[in-house]
Amino acid sequence: KKSKTFTCPLLFVRFIPGGGSTKTMLASLLLVASAVDAGLLRGSGILSRRFGGEKQSVDFVLGGLEGRWEGSPAANSTTHFYQDALLDHFANELGDAQHWSQRFYVDDSHWGGEGYPVFLYIGGEGPQGPVSPRLFMYELATEHRALILALEHRYYGESRPVPDMSTANLKYLTSHQALGDLARFVQYIKSFHPGGPPDTASTPPLSLQASPKRSSFVVFGGSYPGNLAAWLKLKYPSLIEGSVSSSAPVFAEYNFEQYASVVGFALGYPLIGGTQECYDIVAKGTEQLRSLVESTSPMGTSEAIPDALKPCTTINDELDLSTYEATVFGAFQGVVQYNLEGRPPYVSDVCAEITNASHATALDALASAVSLVLFDGEPKCLPSSFAQDAISGLANESFSAAGCDLDCASMRQWIYQSCNEFGYFQTTTGNVSNPFSSLKSVNLANAGQAVCQRAYGITDYASPAKNDLGLAANTAYGARELSSSNITVVNGNSDPWHSLGIVNSTDPFFNSGDAGSSFPQAVTPSESIVEIDGTAHCRDMYASGVFGEDPDPISWAHAVIRQNVARYVSA
Repeated sequence: KKSKTFTCPLLFVRFIPGGGSTKTMLASLLLVASAVDAGLLRGSGILSRRFGGEKQSVDFVLGGLEGRWEGSPAANSTTHFYQDALLDHFANELGDAQHWSQRFYVDDSHWGGEGYPVFLYIGGEGPQGPVSPRLFMYELATEHRALILALEHRYYGESRPVPDMSTANLKYLTSHQALGDLARFVQYIKSFHPGGPPDTASTPPLSLQASPKRSSFVVFGGSYPGNLAAWLKLKYPSLIEGSVSSSAPVFAEYNFEQYASVVGFALGYPLIGGTQECYDIVAKGTEQLRSLVESTSPMGTSEAIPDALKPCTTINDELDLSTYEATVFGAFQGVVQYNLEGRPPYVSDVCAEITNASHATALDALASAVSLVLFDGEPKCLPSSFAQDAISGLANESFSAAGCDLDCASMRQWIYQSCNEFGYFQTTTGNVSNPFSSLKSVNLANAGQAVCQRAYGITDYASPAKNDLGLAANTAYGARELSSSNITVVNGNSDPWHSLGIVNSTDPFFNSGDAGSSFPQAVTPSESIVEIDGTAHCRDMYASGVFGEDPDPISWAHAVIRQNVARYVSA
């Protein structure tokens, strides 16, 4: 059931950010059919249904809370379209700029008026709805009597700057253009005056009790929008006073091997219900599965493959095999990325199933765990066609029908951003704490390069944009070296995306992926690192008590964020 109440972008979730007929969220880019957060799982209908389809990660989690709250959490929010958004912020056009209509939301129910702060929630790789009271940002807004805004990201939801998503038209879908949108929108809001001429820039017209011109602006975002939150303060420092950047993978990486390593860490982490035995059985089970799948021609036709692991279609080649193996990997990705965020089974549940003594072999244990996660215990087959399960939905160049609201498709857009700027292709080829290394076909050639080539018709695709120092996104923003001020960077050490983020120097994934030390982590005195033990993707973004009594690490993190935001708004 669709509810505007629960729309909060994020992401990642690459979840893949991810998507199926393009719908799924977080597996390797092979399941490209839904993101994290994130962004970010993708691909098959199975993963789509289990992990939220093309929902952004926070939206997906909030949707699971619908039955726990009374009333409409966004009843005080109004929806508008900013008609003066620019198609290209960097074009050398004088008087002939192209404009388009960008969706945004306003909640002034708590705003104290002139001089009181403005909190802006940044939309990301999926449709954006009003800011939910289930978010910690909303909790802080009520404390500070802040005006609450949310801006939908270009190309997502109902915010469409071009008529279709042909590869040529996707050229305006970049983080740089998105930051330009945010900067222009902030300037628009600051320029509003209730005593001035009627607002003609938005439909319906913006109406506020006072001018926000002298208000302190603080931005919030999680997963890919967490990147944007940090980068907005970096690139447009005079427009906002502070930024809270949650679960932000600021280090762009083409071959994202660490994702599997953090999933392995989580499966063995006692604090969240993992055990070394669980990790070992998963590693052995995937090894047995790979051997069995390869033992026949065509691959995957052995009668010894458990029902829950049988491929749905013939595995004809490496690309089909990678799609199949990515589905197995994806089952564990989703569990870890959303652990303890209201969407069981959790790591503890999966590990309890895996280590159950009733399983005769590690392969049986693996099959039982995959069935628990993807089929609620009722075995079905696994997607195994690269063309049908990974590419067909991505190749659709049409936006969803007008009025799709929060159900608009997002996968083609997000994967294009991954191909063009960030990579983030989650593979199983790493050799550090990786129980999925036997699933060898989930490699960069199959789960990254081939997807970008086939989905967008780029036959000579080699990698995201790069230069002599590496990926261009890292040189543009500094990666883990945020030379800015008043940014609070929050990560959970059980979130696979934290391995691309700014973390404590004691974290095993500190500076991970930066083999040449081209972008060593560095923060300025006014920037804060908040790393939370045992938590998953964007966990800090939810309001106090949303999932029951908050564990001590979350209470501590909220206290630090609250203190920093108070400092930002008083600056």
